[in-house]
Amino acid sequence: MKKIAVKLVLFFIVLICISSLLSFLVSTLYTNNIVSEVKINQEATAIAILELDEKTDLTVDDIVNIMPTSMYDVRRIEDIDLMKITNEEFERIQKHEIVFVAHNRFYDPTTILMVEDSYFKISLYPNNTIFKIVASRVWFSILLYVLIGTLLIMLLAKRVVKPILKLTSATQEVAKGNFDIQVGNESKDEIGQLTHNFNKMTRELKNIEYLRKDFITNVSHEFKTPIASIQGFAKLLQKGNLSEQEKEEYTNIIVEETSRLSNLSSNILKLSKLENQEIVDKKAVFSLDEQIRKCILLLEYEWSKKNIEFDLELDKVQYQGDEELLQQVWINLLSNAIKFSSKDSIIKISLKQTATITCIKITDYGIGMSEETILRIFEKFYQGDKAHSYEGNGLGLPLVKRIVDLNEGNVYVESRLNTGTTFTIELPL
Repeated sequence: MKKIAVKLVLFFIVLICISSLLSFLVSTLYTNNIVSEVKINQEATAIAILELDEKTDLTVDDIVNIMPTSMYDVRRIEDIDLMKITNEEFERIQKHEIVFVAHNRFYDPTTILMVEDSYFKISLYPNNTIFKIVASRVWFSILLYVLIGTLLIMLLAKRVVKPILKLTSATQEVAKGNFDIQVGNESKDEIGQLTHNFNKMTRELKNIEYLRKDFITNVSHEFKTPIASIQGFAKLLQKGNLSEQEKEEYTNIIVEETSRLSNLSSNILKLSKLENQEIVDKKAVFSLDEQIRKCILLLEYEWSKKNIEFDLELDKVQYQGDEELLQQVWINLLSNAIKFSSKDSIIKISLKQTATITCIKITDYGIGMSEETILRIFEKFYQGDKAHSYEGNGLGLPLVKRIVDLNEGNVYVESRLNTGTTFTIELPL
């Protein structure tokens, strides 16, 4: 396989040669200046012949013999009828006028005159045509143009190909798993854009690799803890010699941990499915305000234990979307609001619809979040420092974010420590 530098050089050399040839052919079609030059020179020769005939005792044949030049041929015309001239031109010749004949640019121009009783023509030699005159004047320039162009192309080809070679080397590094590679290129052309996109790709791959490793680490940790707990309490139950109260306590712990494992597995499967889903395929029209009320009722056991009240401002909204997926959003957000709210507090929920969007706000007055936590709450398995003492696995909010993204909506978070948190969901109509 030829290197791209060689291909570029060959391509441009062929291009230069073709353009030079076409330029020459085109230039021969526009030969007015050369024809005018030939006309002036031939007329000058004809005038010289007439003057010599008038002022000297030389015969016409002697004059004709001394007049030819390296470019022009002077000959007697044996049969004037064979000349391609018009009647008007013939009459002018009969009047001893000098007539220049150039009916077609592809025929050599000829000057005809009458000396005494004979006709003479002044023309280019057979081997000296208009085309040859043009070629003699431009061939050296064209050859020099091709040679200089070839030399410059050979010098510049390596410079043009250099960033491509860098990208080739960088892609080989990426293929080996090195995502830290970055290619420097400040140009704004297509190669610069390609380099920019390549660097962006390697950064994304690096982030994905970090997320993959972090995901594996977190999954292992999240599964390891409840499994170790179940194993430990199961061994205690095997030993016997336990009171009924201890048995019940250990059994309840095992049930809670298995429930935690079940929820974790379920959320991982849901998130994995949603991450591989690009569109919402199950759309139906449903009452969004009634769905939110239904979610509050489903979580009654949780909020009633904390004696939490709800402040509802829900417009009647008919929404078209996946009812099951959106219910998951409200369940997760309300569960978090209840979980991190203090006892005897209030949770405010508002639902408003404008001409373009449906806006849902859920506000709690609980422990709030730090700025660092806000930046990372949509990362899988991430739990802020405050949240580690609470039950959870760090998958609820990533699920919320993915579902809202599938609905082409947006999620916004406002929070302050020890003040509360507001989640705002905007869904397009």
